[in-house]
Amino acid sequence: MSAENHRGDGDEWQDAAYRALETLRATLALAPEVRDDAYAQLLLPAEVLATNAVSVAVIQADGRVLFANPGACQLLGLRFGTDPARPPSGSQEPADAEPPPAEILAFRWVATTGVPLFEVRSEILCAEGRRRILSVNAVPVAGDDQRPPRVALAMTDLTDQYAYYEQALRDSQERLKLATEAAGLGVWEYDLVAGRYHWDERMLEIYGLTEDQAPVTYEDWLERVLPEYYTRVSHIDSDQPQLGERREVEFRIRRPDGTVRHIRAVWQCIEDQEGRPTRLVGTNEDVTEQRELQHELEYRAAHDPLTDLFNRAKIQQLLRTAQASFQRHGTPFALLLFDVDHFKRVNDRYGHGAGDAVLWQMARRVESVLRDTDHLGRWGGEEFLILASHTDEAGAHALAERIRNRVKQEAFEGIGTITVSFGVAAIEPGLTLEQLEQRADLAMYAAKHAGRDQSMRFSEVDPANADSDPASGIHSSGPGRPT
Repeated sequence: MSAENHRGDGDEWQDAAYRALETLRATLALAPEVRDDAYAQLLLPAEVLATNAVSVAVIQADGRVLFANPGACQLLGLRFGTDPARPPSGSQEPADAEPPPAEILAFRWVATTGVPLFEVRSEILCAEGRRRILSVNAVPVAGDDQRPPRVALAMTDLTDQYAYYEQALRDSQERLKLATEAAGLGVWEYDLVAGRYHWDERMLEIYGLTEDQAPVTYEDWLERVLPEYYTRVSHIDSDQPQLGERREVEFRIRRPDGTVRHIRAVWQCIEDQEGRPTRLVGTNEDVTEQRELQHELEYRAAHDPLTDLFNRAKIQQLLRTAQASFQRHGTPFALLLFDVDHFKRVNDRYGHGAGDAVLWQMARRVESVLRDTDHLGRWGGEEFLILASHTDEAGAHALAERIRNRVKQEAFEGIGTITVSFGVAAIEPGLTLEQLEQRADLAMYAAKHAGRDQSMRFSEVDPANADSDPASGIHSSGPGRPT
């Protein structure tokens, strides 16, 4: 059956439908049994358009709605008399016809420009006040002498999908907020294009700021950072990490109330669809208490609890560093090993509390004589060791004499004068640290043997008058050693 057999004279609307059918015939995919039946081809799309499965409308460039199927009428809140899918054949809309939302009328310019638009997100406000999110495809339909240009609109309602995703986003944001609050994290975002910051409430709490004090630019934020950390944080706004790469830095800030806090910052870069960096998103964490505890633990691991000097383990670490510098660069150093003369008598007569006080005061007096490059540590019991950098045996012996005189210059409260005995030895090529320590030990033993309150260089020790030689392994804890 041909289209001509079903064309009614004077029925303009049906005449237009049949002309449209000729265009559809080449593109519609129909079942074989109806492919050659023009009337069936007309009925099939008409039946589909008469449902709510699709939302289709045609608008003239002047804004007049020429056609809207039931799906479009329902979606846009349109009414066309008794048959919403069939506008009248006259040039005027019926009195009860409602114009489409202004956001939809904006697509009429497609009819004028002839440029189609696809998958455009459009938010409309329906007559009942409900907000709807649509995906719109707008395709121009060419006009002629009798008909002005038109635009065909195919619309998909994404409102429910958007509502679902918005709720999921709100839930995710709430979980993120709870997680960051529990972890003590502040969240920040830096717009690389606009050069502006956005901080959440926790960030303001960390920095001790009110909302009106929140930094806007990178320079605003930098004013909160202590100057000695400028170099460390200067790359944050310019050296963006690669996509997925995480950056981390620690620095200190000064709050408006004058308190200093230690901050750990972690951030990533966000790119746009073209791969251009657009935002930095990250967190700040106040790690002041953790770093103070870490510093305290590290300090205690390297210091003697009684004298607050380096302990033996830390001094040995410094000795290994000094030996490596001597082997590589020839930087000289020497050891000064000394202990308190007759310390056992102090403990026996005045008690161990008094003995501890002597050791603490001894440490303070010796520190007052040392250079910045020298290191003092408690070697064990009443023995102390000094690592004297950049000096030879003669220089170290001169230092030992200054310390010895300083110690006995002033009496120790409640006890009287205390003296010390020194053994001095300097590093030499091929000498191990163990051998160097033994030389200093032997020299100190010789000073004790010679009457105490002396400093003895290893080069001055006469092995014939000593109970042992440097290789004998004499240590301060050896039995029968003078105190």
